[in-house]
Amino acid sequence: MIKHNIRGLNVIEFGDENKQAIIFVHAFPLCSRMWDKQAEELQKEYRVIVYDLRSFGYSEAGDGLFTIDSHVSDLISIIDSLKLEKPVVCGLSMGGYITLRALELYQSKFKGAVLADTKAEPDNNPTKLARAEQMKLIKNEQREQFTVNFIKAVLYDVNYNEKPELVEFLKKMIGWQKNEAINGALLTLAARTDTTEALEKFDIKLLFMAGKEDKLTPPEFSKIMYSKTKNSEIKIIPNAGHLPNMENPDDFNKAIMDFMKSIEKK
Repeated sequence: MIKHNIRGLNVIEFGDENKQAIIFVHAFPLCSRMWDKQAEELQKEYRVIVYDLRSFGYSEAGDGLFTIDSHVSDLISIIDSLKLEKPVVCGLSMGGYITLRALELYQSKFKGAVLADTKAEPDNNPTKLARAEQMKLIKNEQREQFTVNFIKAVLYDVNYNEKPELVEFLKKMIGWQKNEAINGALLTLAARTDTTEALEKFDIKLLFMAGKEDKLTPPEFSKIMYSKTKNSEIKIIPNAGHLPNMENPDDFNKAIMDFMKSIEKK
């Protein structure tokens, strides 16, 4: 394991630097630790890079004002600083929005991409209002209520009831994040652009994934993106909600490993 500080970003890499690289972009309101199971498994065959989005985890907050595009700039700075030759990028939820925009702007820098539990469409009005309510909870010092609501929404009901260690880890991870990071990200999410029109222009190999029981971004969104892209695959992960990489890491990891092997054959 090697740690880097790149423009104030906490970046950690695992595995052999001479192998194909894959960068993981985390979800809101978590940090790079959500990828523990992926780093553990994939580093056996690949160069795995995880990082905390700006203001999350151990990354610096800067001026506290972020857009999806500024997060894309951070991602590109990691690729350039580590001199990565066409990495694969995997983004989940908010990380998926960042990945989609990165592909729209810098597709030639990537060999392939995994887009998990995400969508190309921007927030509709009900979603924007729901984000405003989340911000209100944070500002009114109701972090615990925010956290409980969030975890219940993201996890498949069965996993919420039967995997207490996962629930506790998520509570702990959310607890590490600063109020400013959470509310700043809620604004970032509400302000993001629509990348639907860009989908048909993607030429690199893509894998769309979604937890079968995802309530926040149901698999239908992945199916829509899959239908609009060429050279893409889709995988629905059973026994998982919005965080299939944590809820069902075995199936999630296998799907990524299979995808990586298919890219290497090209």
